[in-house]
Amino acid sequence: MNILLAEDNLINQKFALRALQMKGHKVEVANNGVEAINLWETNEFDLILMDVQMPQMDGLEATRQIRLKEQTDTNGTRTLIVAMTAHAMKGDREKCLSAGMDGYLTKPIRPTRLFSIVEELAKPASERSLEIFSDEF
Repeated sequence: MNILLAEDNLINQKFALRALQMKGHKVEVANNGVEAINLWETNEFDLILMDVQMPQMDGLEATRQIRLKEQTDTNGTRTLIVAMTAHAMKGDREKCLSAGMDGYLTKPIRPTRLFSIVEELAKPASERSLEIFSDEF
C-alpha cells in the first residue's frame, strides 16, 4: 500500500516507518496536518495514518479538510484515514469519527495491531471486516 504517515513524534515516525516498510509498504511522512494535506493533494495514498495531536494543524482538522476537498473532487475517491492517538477516553472515538476518520489505533503502537489494520485495509472494500476498526473504539 501507499501510506501517508502523519506523525510529529520522531520516535513514533521511525517505528511506524520501519515496521511498514519491512512489510513492503511505501510510506511518506508528514510532520503535521498542514504537511499531510499538502502531500495528500499531490500524491495518491491508499491510507493515511493520522496522529490526532500535531503542531500547526491537528489530525482532526486535517481530516476534516481532506474530507471537504474529497467532496468537491470529481473522481469521487475517498482516502482511508486511521487515527493514531494516545487518547482512549470516552468520547475520543466519536471525535475521530465525526472528523471523518475510518478507524482508530491507540498509542503506543503495537505492531500486530498496526499490521492487522493495514492488511485489512489492503483488501477490496467488499471483503473488509468492519470489526477490525471497532475493537479499540
